[in-house]
Amino acid sequence: MTSPHVILAKSGIHKIFPYFFALSLFIFSGVVAPLVLASAKTDYEYQYGQYRLHYPEYKLLKADYLATPSLDNQQKTLLAAKQTIYSRDLAKASFAWYLMDLVAGTQANYEPLRPIVSSLAASREFYLQESQQSQSVVTQEDLKKFTEAYLKAVPHHDRMIKFGILGHKLATLVRLQTDSKNALDSLIPRLPSTLPATLTARIQELRDSAKIIDAKIDLLAKNLNIAEDEVAADAEIFFTSRVEKLAEIRTLQLDWINRLIDIEKNYAQSN
Repeated sequence: MTSPHVILAKSGIHKIFPYFFALSLFIFSGVVAPLVLASAKTDYEYQYGQYRLHYPEYKLLKADYLATPSLDNQQKTLLAAKQTIYSRDLAKASFAWYLMDLVAGTQANYEPLRPIVSSLAASREFYLQESQQSQSVVTQEDLKKFTEAYLKAVPHHDRMIKFGILGHKLATLVRLQTDSKNALDSLIPRLPSTLPATLTARIQELRDSAKIIDAKIDLLAKNLNIAEDEVAADAEIFFTSRVEKLAEIRTLQLDWINRLIDIEKNYAQSN
Protein backbone atom coordinates (compact mmCIF):
# COMPACT_ATOMS: atom_id res chain seq x y z
CA MET A 1 0.00 0.00 0.00
CA THR A 2 1.35 3.42 -0.95
CA SER A 3 2.08 5.70 1.97
CA PRO A 4 0.74 9.27 2.23
CA HIS A 5 4.35 10.42 2.04
CA VAL A 6 4.88 8.93 -1.39
CA ILE A 7 1.56 10.17 -2.76
CA LEU A 8 2.02 13.69 -1.46
CA ALA A 9 5.56 13.87 -2.75
CA LYS A 10 4.38 12.84 -6.21
CA SER A 11 1.73 15.53 -6.21
CA GLY A 12 4.32 18.30 -6.53
CA ILE A 13 2.88 19.98 -3.49
CA HIS A 14 5.37 22.84 -3.38
CA LYS A 15 6.61 22.90 -6.98
CA ILE A 16 4.86 26.15 -7.95
CA PHE A 17 5.77 28.15 -4.86
CA PRO A 18 9.12 29.53 -6.06
CA TYR A 19 6.96 31.77 -8.25
CA PHE A 20 5.43 33.36 -5.15
CA PHE A 21 8.94 34.60 -4.42
CA ALA A 22 9.43 35.66 -8.03
CA LEU A 23 6.26 37.71 -7.90
CA SER A 24 7.41 39.44 -4.72
CA LEU A 25 10.66 40.42 -6.41
CA PHE A 26 8.72 41.82 -9.36
CA ILE A 27 6.37 43.82 -7.17
CA PHE A 28 9.07 45.50 -5.13
CA SER A 29 11.56 46.08 -7.94
CA GLY A 30 9.20 47.46 -10.57
CA VAL A 31 6.18 49.65 -11.00
CA VAL A 32 3.57 48.59 -8.49
CA ALA A 33 -0.04 48.53 -9.62
CA PRO A 34 -1.70 51.25 -7.52
CA LEU A 35 -5.23 49.84 -7.42
CA VAL A 36 -4.73 46.26 -6.22
CA LEU A 37 -7.65 45.23 -4.06
CA ALA A 38 -6.57 44.78 -0.46
CA SER A 39 -8.82 41.71 -0.13
CA ALA A 40 -6.93 39.83 -2.88
CA LYS A 41 -3.55 40.65 -1.38
CA THR A 42 -4.71 39.81 2.14
CA ASP A 43 -6.22 36.52 1.03
CA TYR A 44 -3.03 35.56 -0.79
CA GLU A 45 -0.88 36.31 2.26
CA TYR A 46 -3.22 34.41 4.58
CA GLN A 47 -3.59 31.32 2.40
CA TYR A 48 0.10 31.09 1.66
CA GLY A 49 0.76 31.45 5.38
CA GLN A 50 -1.61 28.54 6.02
CA TYR A 51 0.28 26.38 3.56
CA ARG A 52 3.61 27.27 5.19
CA LEU A 53 2.09 26.28 8.52
CA HIS A 54 0.59 22.95 7.46
CA TYR A 55 3.38 21.61 5.29
CA PRO A 56 5.99 21.45 8.11
CA GLU A 57 3.36 19.88 10.38
CA TYR A 58 2.79 17.20 7.77
CA LYS A 59 6.53 16.55 7.49
CA LEU A 60 6.79 16.02 11.25
CA LEU A 61 3.85 13.62 11.30
CA LYS A 62 5.25 11.78 8.31
CA ALA A 63 8.56 11.34 10.13
CA ASP A 64 6.69 9.91 13.13
CA TYR A 65 4.81 7.53 10.85
CA LEU A 66 7.97 6.33 9.15
CA ALA A 67 9.64 5.81 12.52
CA THR A 68 6.59 4.13 14.04
CA PRO A 69 4.22 2.88 11.30
CA SER A 70 1.21 2.40 13.52
CA LEU A 71 -2.39 2.71 12.31
CA ASP A 72 -2.83 5.81 14.47
CA ASN A 73 0.22 7.52 12.97
CA GLN A 74 -0.88 6.49 9.50
CA GLN A 75 -4.26 8.17 10.02
CA LYS A 76 -2.65 11.31 11.43
CA THR A 77 -0.37 11.50 8.41
CA LEU A 78 -3.28 11.03 6.03
CA LEU A 79 -5.23 13.83 7.70
CA ALA A 80 -2.16 16.08 7.61
CA ALA A 81 -1.69 15.28 3.93
CA LYS A 82 -5.30 16.30 3.24
CA GLN A 83 -4.89 19.56 5.13
CA THR A 84 -1.65 20.36 3.34
CA ILE A 85 -3.15 19.66 -0.09
CA TYR A 86 -6.17 21.76 0.85
CA SER A 87 -4.03 24.73 1.93
CA ARG A 88 -1.75 24.32 -1.08
CA ASP A 89 -4.59 24.64 -3.58
CA LEU A 90 -6.25 27.49 -1.72
CA ALA A 91 -2.90 29.28 -1.79
CA LYS A 92 -2.62 28.71 -5.53
CA ALA A 93 -6.18 29.92 -6.04
CA SER A 94 -5.54 33.09 -4.05
CA PHE A 95 -2.29 33.64 -5.95
CA ALA A 96 -4.17 33.49 -9.26
CA TRP A 97 -6.70 36.00 -7.89
CA TYR A 98 -3.91 38.27 -6.69
CA LEU A 99 -2.28 38.21 -10.12
CA MET A 100 -5.60 39.05 -11.77
CA ASP A 101 -6.00 42.05 -9.48
CA LEU A 102 -2.44 43.18 -10.10
CA VAL A 103 -3.06 43.19 -13.85
CA ALA A 104 -6.41 44.96 -13.42
CA GLY A 105 -4.79 47.49 -11.11
CA THR A 106 -2.47 48.72 -13.86
CA GLN A 107 -5.53 49.72 -15.92
CA ALA A 108 -3.56 48.68 -18.98
CA ASN A 109 -6.05 48.34 -21.83
CA TYR A 110 -3.98 45.88 -23.85
CA GLU A 111 -5.66 43.11 -25.83
CA PRO A 112 -2.88 40.45 -25.49
CA LEU A 113 -3.41 40.46 -21.71
CA ARG A 114 -7.01 39.27 -21.96
CA PRO A 115 -6.28 35.57 -22.64
CA ILE A 116 -3.84 35.52 -19.73
CA VAL A 117 -6.38 37.01 -17.31
CA SER A 118 -9.09 34.62 -18.55
CA SER A 119 -6.77 31.65 -18.05
CA LEU A 120 -5.92 32.81 -14.54
CA ALA A 121 -9.63 32.96 -13.71
CA ALA A 122 -10.15 29.41 -15.00
CA SER A 123 -7.14 28.15 -13.07
CA ARG A 124 -8.35 29.83 -9.90
CA GLU A 125 -11.62 27.91 -10.23
CA PHE A 126 -9.70 24.68 -10.81
CA TYR A 127 -7.63 25.12 -7.64
CA LEU A 128 -10.73 25.97 -5.60
CA GLN A 129 -12.51 22.87 -6.85
CA GLU A 130 -9.48 20.68 -6.16
CA SER A 131 -9.16 22.05 -2.63
CA GLN A 132 -12.75 20.99 -1.95
CA GLN A 133 -12.36 17.65 -3.73
CA SER A 134 -9.35 16.78 -1.59
CA GLN A 135 -11.55 16.80 1.49
CA SER A 136 -13.50 13.80 0.18
CA VAL A 137 -10.38 11.67 0.66
CA VAL A 138 -10.90 9.08 3.40
CA THR A 139 -8.43 6.29 2.66
CA GLN A 140 -4.96 5.99 1.19
CA GLU A 141 -6.56 4.56 -1.94
CA ASP A 142 -8.73 7.69 -2.19
CA LEU A 143 -5.63 9.82 -1.87
CA LYS A 144 -3.87 7.85 -4.57
CA LYS A 145 -6.75 8.27 -7.02
CA PHE A 146 -7.09 11.96 -6.21
CA THR A 147 -3.38 12.50 -6.77
CA GLU A 148 -3.31 10.63 -10.07
CA ALA A 149 -6.17 12.76 -11.43
CA TYR A 150 -4.61 15.93 -10.05
CA LEU A 151 -1.25 15.28 -11.67
CA LYS A 152 -2.89 14.88 -15.06
CA ALA A 153 -4.79 18.16 -14.82
CA VAL A 154 -2.59 20.51 -12.81
CA PRO A 155 0.36 21.16 -15.20
CA HIS A 156 -1.80 23.37 -17.42
CA HIS A 157 -2.94 25.48 -14.49
CA ASP A 158 0.51 25.79 -12.94
CA ARG A 159 1.74 27.06 -16.31
CA MET A 160 -0.98 29.70 -16.26
CA ILE A 161 0.50 31.00 -13.03
CA LYS A 162 3.80 31.53 -14.86
CA PHE A 163 1.99 33.32 -17.68
CA GLY A 164 0.17 35.41 -15.08
CA ILE A 165 3.38 36.55 -13.41
CA LEU A 166 4.82 37.62 -16.75
CA GLY A 167 1.49 39.15 -17.76
CA HIS A 168 1.46 41.33 -14.67
CA LYS A 169 4.92 42.65 -15.40
CA LEU A 170 3.98 43.24 -19.03
CA ALA A 171 0.91 45.17 -17.90
CA THR A 172 3.06 47.52 -15.81
CA LEU A 173 5.23 48.24 -18.84
CA VAL A 174 2.19 48.91 -21.02
CA ARG A 175 0.78 51.31 -18.44
CA LEU A 176 4.11 53.09 -18.03
CA GLN A 177 4.41 53.40 -21.80
CA THR A 178 0.96 54.95 -22.06
CA ASP A 179 1.64 57.38 -19.22
CA SER A 180 5.01 58.34 -20.70
CA LYS A 181 3.58 59.19 -24.12
CA ASN A 182 0.77 61.14 -22.47
CA ALA A 183 3.37 63.09 -20.50
CA LEU A 184 5.14 64.05 -23.72
CA ASP A 185 1.86 65.17 -25.30
CA SER A 186 1.14 67.28 -22.20
CA LEU A 187 4.58 68.83 -22.31
CA ILE A 188 4.44 70.02 -25.95
CA PRO A 189 2.02 72.94 -25.29
CA ARG A 190 4.31 74.18 -22.52
CA LEU A 191 7.35 74.48 -24.79
CA PRO A 192 8.32 77.70 -26.59
CA SER A 193 6.17 78.47 -29.64
CA THR A 194 9.29 78.57 -31.77
CA LEU A 195 11.38 75.48 -31.07
CA PRO A 196 15.13 75.38 -31.60
CA ALA A 197 16.17 72.82 -34.20
CA THR A 198 17.98 70.80 -31.57
CA LEU A 199 14.86 70.59 -29.41
CA THR A 200 12.70 69.60 -32.38
CA ALA A 201 15.17 66.81 -33.09
CA ARG A 202 15.11 65.65 -29.48
CA ILE A 203 11.30 65.51 -29.45
CA GLN A 204 11.27 63.54 -32.67
CA GLU A 205 13.86 61.22 -31.21
CA LEU A 206 11.56 60.60 -28.25
CA ARG A 207 8.64 59.82 -30.55
CA ASP A 208 10.78 57.43 -32.59
CA SER A 209 12.12 55.76 -29.45
CA ALA A 210 8.57 55.32 -28.13
CA LYS A 211 7.64 53.44 -31.31
CA ILE A 212 10.65 51.16 -30.87
CA ILE A 213 9.61 50.43 -27.28
CA ASP A 214 6.02 49.80 -28.40
CA ALA A 215 7.30 47.27 -30.94
CA LYS A 216 9.38 45.50 -28.30
CA ILE A 217 6.37 45.28 -25.99
CA ASP A 218 4.22 43.86 -28.79
CA LEU A 219 6.91 41.32 -29.69
CA LEU A 220 7.17 40.19 -26.08
CA ALA A 221 3.40 39.86 -25.91
CA LYS A 222 3.50 37.59 -28.97
CA ASN A 223 5.97 35.42 -27.06
CA LEU A 224 3.40 35.02 -24.30
CA ASN A 225 0.94 33.20 -26.53
CA ILE A 226 -0.69 30.56 -24.33
CA ALA A 227 -1.97 28.46 -27.22
CA GLU A 228 1.44 28.24 -28.86
CA ASP A 229 3.84 28.41 -25.93
CA GLU A 230 2.14 26.55 -23.06
CA VAL A 231 4.28 23.42 -23.14
CA ALA A 232 7.44 25.49 -23.61
CA ALA A 233 6.63 27.19 -20.31
CA ASP A 234 7.83 24.08 -18.48
CA ALA A 235 11.43 24.97 -19.35
CA GLU A 236 13.18 27.36 -16.98
CA ILE A 237 14.57 29.32 -19.94
CA PHE A 238 11.02 30.25 -20.94
CA PHE A 239 10.58 32.25 -17.76
CA THR A 240 14.08 33.67 -17.41
CA SER A 241 14.43 34.74 -21.05
CA ARG A 242 11.20 36.71 -20.88
CA VAL A 243 12.18 38.28 -17.58
CA GLU A 244 15.35 39.49 -19.27
CA LYS A 245 13.32 41.04 -22.10
CA LEU A 246 11.02 42.72 -19.57
CA ALA A 247 14.05 44.20 -17.81
CA GLU A 248 15.48 45.40 -21.13
CA ILE A 249 12.26 47.21 -22.00
CA ARG A 250 12.06 48.69 -18.53
CA THR A 251 15.58 50.10 -18.91
CA LEU A 252 14.65 51.69 -22.25
CA GLN A 253 11.56 53.24 -20.70
CA LEU A 254 13.50 54.75 -17.81
CA ASP A 255 16.04 56.22 -20.21
CA TRP A 256 13.18 57.67 -22.28
CA ILE A 257 11.63 59.22 -19.16
CA ASN A 258 14.95 60.76 -18.12
CA ARG A 259 15.28 62.39 -21.54
CA LEU A 260 11.75 63.73 -21.26
CA ILE A 261 12.46 65.15 -17.81
CA ASP A 262 15.57 66.88 -19.14
CA ILE A 263 13.53 68.60 -21.87
CA GLU A 264 10.91 69.70 -19.36
CA LYS A 265 13.54 70.97 -16.95
CA ASN A 266 15.34 73.05 -19.56
CA TYR A 267 12.60 74.21 -21.91
CA ALA A 268 9.12 74.01 -20.33
CA GLN A 269 7.40 77.32 -19.60
CA SER A 270 5.15 77.96 -16.63
CA ASN A 271 1.45 78.20 -17.40
